[in-house]
Amino acid sequence: MIRNRDYKLDNVKALLITLVVIGHLADFYVSTSTNMKFIYFFIYIFHMPLFIFLSGYFIKTTINGGRFKVEKVISYFLLYLLFEVIMYALFKYVISVEETRFNTFNESNAPWYLLAMSIWIILTYVLKQIKPLFLVLLSVLSGILIGYDSFVGDYLVLSRVIVFFPFFLLGYYIEQNKFVTFLSSQKLRILSLMVLISSFLFVYFNIEYVYQFRGFLSGRNSYEVLKQPIYGGFYRMVFYLLAVILSTACLLIVSKTKTIFTIIGQRTLQIYILHMPFIYILHHFHFTEWLVSISQQHWLKLYILFSIPLVIFSSFKPLGWPFHFIMRLKLKSLLKADNKNPG
Repeated sequence: MIRNRDYKLDNVKALLITLVVIGHLADFYVSTSTNMKFIYFFIYIFHMPLFIFLSGYFIKTTINGGRFKVEKVISYFLLYLLFEVIMYALFKYVISVEETRFNTFNESNAPWYLLAMSIWIILTYVLKQIKPLFLVLLSVLSGILIGYDSFVGDYLVLSRVIVFFPFFLLGYYIEQNKFVTFLSSQKLRILSLMVLISSFLFVYFNIEYVYQFRGFLSGRNSYEVLKQPIYGGFYRMVFYLLAVILSTACLLIVSKTKTIFTIIGQRTLQIYILHMPFIYILHHFHFTEWLVSISQQHWLKLYILFSIPLVIFSSFKPLGWPFHFIMRLKLKSLLKADNKNPG
């Protein structure tokens, strides 16, 4: 039984995983729809930075315990491999993409986050003796400078590991009591709502201009690829700042009350893994054409709204059993056995 569960953070995670699904759905049509460009761009400013911040926040016991829980690192890596296998099988045998290759450590699709989690946990454990402020500033500087290296990219998801590491560290270092107190501020909640609305409107009315900076949101590419070989570092600083502001605003406005959606926030891992295969399968079997046949005028709206039943279906408890089994792997008994039989 879970005690003293923070329903507010569960609700935030529920919102974020829904935004993940919406963002991936929208990405299929950004080339043909301005509204899809807007949806994609606005979501990507903050949804993964905030997700990664919460990942760091919830990983404290893994890193700070008496024994480093290496099984957590292994679990995330096994989930990454499982996700890779699922996506490979999907493209190879269901969608029949002939050029599909199984490249374990060169990942550009959704599985990247699970491999990055393994690396972030190890990095944080190794570097935790460094003063927090210095380490966070160093990670920000590294995230900015890495964009000038055109050789760092999707291999070991290294670019994204470095670019998003500051958010993981911020989550890890933030003190729980101060964090909870901060999130309960009613004045800041009102201000946050204003910030989100104004940001929403700014992006909406300027999407054709700001969309050229889409590449900065993923953390994947060098500034040379993004056609900003000189000023790329400045733009990354801007997006770092925007991510912090909008992530903070999102944290503040979400309800702390348990709702019917709270359970979704407790099952984000399985939703994250399952939603992408479902989306590709739907597209392969002409789901969008069926929506067009229902309503040529409103099919894109129906398409985005479909994210809600997709999230709910992916959150069904039986579907998450394989993933939760992997996450609960324990190595204590194995370690004890090794200690009893040295040499």
